[in-house]
Amino acid sequence: MPPVVDRPLFFLDYDGTLAPIVDDPSAATPHPDVPDLLRALDDRFPVWIVTGRDLRALSSFLDQPLRAIGLHGAQEGVVGGEVRRLMPDDAAEALTRLRRSVPEVDGLHVEDKDEAFAVHYREVDDEREAQDRLSTWLDAMPEMLDAIWGKKVVELRPEGLTKGTAVRRVAEEYPDRTPVYLGDDTTDEDAFEALQALDRTAVTVRIGDAETGADYRLAGPDEVVAYLSQYC
Repeated sequence: MPPVVDRPLFFLDYDGTLAPIVDDPSAATPHPDVPDLLRALDDRFPVWIVTGRDLRALSSFLDQPLRAIGLHGAQEGVVGGEVRRLMPDDAAEALTRLRRSVPEVDGLHVEDKDEAFAVHYREVDDEREAQDRLSTWLDAMPEMLDAIWGKKVVELRPEGLTKGTAVRRVAEEYPDRTPVYLGDDTTDEDAFEALQALDRTAVTVRIGDAETGADYRLAGPDEVVAYLSQYC
């Protein structure tokens, strides 16, 4: 179990961390204990949600005004409230062009996220073929974009905007607190690395059994809830 620190600054991923991974992203409701737990934590400590989702869409799952980073660092704001766009215009235009040319594969699902999007291939018959088609499609991706391969999904984001750059910026606003980051996906590795590079202690926690640079590990949302409940 990761350590419990005295003055935490929480950074919490959503999918796979606060909510179980499901085939349909629109059905990713949080763990039953999460809403009350987040309210209790937010009453006592700074809490930031750090997600690849569009923050406006996230408000359908979380009904409290938590501070948040969305689209892997391309948004900053409040869940259900004001959201500031950090994405450059040329990156947004490039994403729009790529969205129009996503390969047509049975079972492939495009999840639109405001100006960004993700392509899920969890439900295709032949995952290898789908990956090959997507890789060929991404050969034409402009240099100002990055492609991130996650759990049967590929996401596109502007180059230089990551969860890592976002959490480092936020952590600098709380110099007397210990960052505690929990996340389950490839994009969370950027945040682990950024926080570990700070000139202070940080608690980095990978959810699941994938290879990681995090210092600690939890199995899934049940263990996440058990760990966070120690702060209440």
